[in-house]
Amino acid sequence: MLTALTFALILTSAVVVHELAHFLAARSVGVAVRAFSVGIGPILARVKWRGTEWRLSLLPLGGYVDLPGMGARVDEDGTLHHPDEGMAKLRLLPKLWVLVAGVIANYVLGSVLLATAITMQPGFREITGATVVVEGSEIARVVPGSTAAALGISGGDRILSVNGLSDPSPDVVVAQVRSADHLDLVLQRGGERVAIATPWPPPGAEQPAMLGVEIAPLLPAVGFWTALSESAAFGLRVVPEMVRGFVSGFGAAITGAENAEVAGPVGIVTMVSQATRVGLASVLLLAAVINFSLGVFNLLPVPGLDGGRMLLATVVAIRGRPFRPGQEEQFHFAGIVLVMALIVLVTFRELSALFTS
Repeated sequence: MLTALTFALILTSAVVVHELAHFLAARSVGVAVRAFSVGIGPILARVKWRGTEWRLSLLPLGGYVDLPGMGARVDEDGTLHHPDEGMAKLRLLPKLWVLVAGVIANYVLGSVLLATAITMQPGFREITGATVVVEGSEIARVVPGSTAAALGISGGDRILSVNGLSDPSPDVVVAQVRSADHLDLVLQRGGERVAIATPWPPPGAEQPAMLGVEIAPLLPAVGFWTALSESAAFGLRVVPEMVRGFVSGFGAAITGAENAEVAGPVGIVTMVSQATRVGLASVLLLAAVINFSLGVFNLLPVPGLDGGRMLLATVVAIRGRPFRPGQEEQFHFAGIVLVMALIVLVTFRELSALFTS
């Protein structure tokens, strides 16, 4: 249940923020918005406010915004005409602004979520390419009945020194436990220092000797604004890598080749389940990656996506005349069918791998 709720919250927040950006950008250039929905599917509730119908829909898996002028106008006899309202009346630059606003919103939200995760868990800073300096180690957990428990080591103890080595990293502590013939620990517990000295391995200990602790690195705290600047730079830097990943991942889905670049619904749910077991910082990290991915995916020049709409709008502006009524909608429909087919292929392969394993 927790996994399902977390998955719905991450996906819905990413899509709603994306669509809300389209809404605000449209209003900023004078385009009225017919409807805005939180959720998809059957409408549960609706209210009219400032010219827009605000909807709450049944399935909490996204949302949508209804902008006028995005499709052909249809007469009562079924004749199609070029739209003459809303988005259709905009010049190229305002139209591109409305279309790209959702991508920008996902980028900003992803940067904020990643920065928050880094402030909570400074180790995640490595993801952005920043140098992380380990300032020492602490005992994260002591295994009940272990040698460490018998020696009086407690969870939360900071390791001030091991065998005379001050502020050791976890790797240094592990190396000493594996190779030394004695173990001299100085720990900080609250406001006091605790010294533990023992031959290693201790008399009567099982072989090979195990201390029985989980060791966590001590990392310097990271300010939110520092983390935000690094996260924003990271979000821009990974765009080419994500584009290559989408292309190779969907190509592999078509050809049947092995590829882990693209995750479908099954893969995302699996990652959400793992993140929820680790903690809030991991959930925020995953949500940041999903927002970055959603933004980059929508930038792809595929009809039906924001990038495809931007491409066709640019083509119309260059050629100086629109496509015939209904033709652009056909392009977008074909693009959406292609994207959905690829998602189905990826999902099928994930399910096959799941049942096989």
